Amino acid sequence: MSILAQTRVAVLRNAEVVMKSNDELINALRTAPASWMDTAIVVAFENRLELVAEDHPDPVYRLNSLEEQDGLAIGLAGIKEGPNGRRTFQVRLFREYEGQPWAHRCMDKLRRIVREHSLSK
Repeated sequence: MSILAQTRVAVLRNAEVVMKSNDELINALRTAPASWMDTAIVVAFENRLELVAEDHPDPVYRLNSLEEQDGLAIGLAGIKEGPNGRRTFQVRLFREYEGQPWAHRCMDKLRRIVREHSLSK
């Protein structure tokens, strides 16, 4: 059984952890820190990451579609502009995944992808 499938089973068994509905996830996207730009929900798969961007025409449909493909919404990502105009990439795991080492590795992988992409420009 994959780590994502194991996590779904463990989260569902753990009564203390309540998974957010997709409407709550979209609300989290829309209420991300005001200092963040280009915010997106990070959806993890076994071998890739997908994003649901804040400006997607139908983010609920996109999120539902990714989850039907066995994706798991694990957190938010966005760009934060500092006082000096410098932009930094930010990520935040949803509370139910903060204790999951694999989720931290996914976010680290996303950070590396963004860093490599920004260096190649």
